[in-house]
Amino acid sequence: MPSASGPTAPSGLGAADYRGLSLDVGRKSFTADAVVQLIGRLGELGFTALHLHLTETHRVGVRLPGFEELAADDAWGTEDVAQIVAAAEAAGIALLPEIDLPSHAAALLVGREHLQLVDRHGHVHEDRLDISRPEALELALDLMEAVAGLFPGDAIHLGGDEFFAAPWEDEDAQNPERFPSLLAHARSLVGPAATALDSYALFVNTLAARAIELGRTPLLWNDHVVPASDEPLAPISTDVVLDVWIRWRDWTPSVEDYLRSGYRVINSHGDQLYAVLSEDGPFAPHGARRFGLLTDTFSPRRFMGLAAEDVHLEVPAVSAGTPDPVLGASLSVWCDAPDVMGERELLERLDTWIVPFARIMAATGLAESSEAWNDGRSTD
Repeated sequence: MPSASGPTAPSGLGAADYRGLSLDVGRKSFTADAVVQLIGRLGELGFTALHLHLTETHRVGVRLPGFEELAADDAWGTEDVAQIVAAAEAAGIALLPEIDLPSHAAALLVGREHLQLVDRHGHVHEDRLDISRPEALELALDLMEAVAGLFPGDAIHLGGDEFFAAPWEDEDAQNPERFPSLLAHARSLVGPAATALDSYALFVNTLAARAIELGRTPLLWNDHVVPASDEPLAPISTDVVLDVWIRWRDWTPSVEDYLRSGYRVINSHGDQLYAVLSEDGPFAPHGARRFGLLTDTFSPRRFMGLAAEDVHLEVPAVSAGTPDPVLGASLSVWCDAPDVMGERELLERLDTWIVPFARIMAATGLAESSEAWNDGRSTD
């Protein structure tokens, strides 16, 4: 259990009432003026946070101090960031910057190709950081500190998604010895029974500890978090808030597993709350998804049960006065095919999503507790 000196409550997020929007400014270039406009609209609708996904496989969307050479030509500069920060402060919107590591990292590894991960067949994975190397950890810490210096606030997103094989990949991809350097790293620090997942947990825990030193609550995509019931040798710290977007198979962890393990969570339901620009075209208006309109399907306590199967897990409300481990929910805008829509058209269509989302969040409101971010678990 974390002590009272653990992560503090991020101002502007609200205790157990996170109403967020995640915007993919890594793949797609958005002008500072457009983001300022969006922030104003989020403030009007009662949102509390804007999560900025700043880096992706082929693009770095901001000029990070000390890493300016990595930025895209149209990336935000210091003046752009200052404009966005000022608008967020005026609107009461907390900014959560994200440098996505250790996967989706090709653009961050330009000039540092020796830090790319190599599998047991000698294949180089250009978009993955070899987290077993001290230099790789130092790079990740330096990038986090650079982004924290640009974007003031009380929380930071560590990324962490899609580093290991997805459940549908072949047997070789699933092989626990696929990445020998990660296996050797974990076993040298944890013991002979350790796996590559333990290497990942060590990496995340180091980033999380530095985030806390910086006064930030760390968030992490849930993909590779091994719940306590599976008895991981190196568990990911429960000081980390899990951004729960996916459950690929019924044998992969559910939100219930995370809650039983003592984590606090945010609901970023990948079936219900994802607006995606893809090669198939733009996302549908009015919150329309595979299983109906956002207004017909979404609840902040309704988490994914199984991906793409319209199966959900309802997390019961907590009793009055009890810290709520469900901190809120977040819409996500992903720009897999960034040129499908211009920013003006995208923001107009996005308004048809954020309005019903805000209405539902206001109507269902999660139980508020001033302790929720300081300590989302009981202390007995």
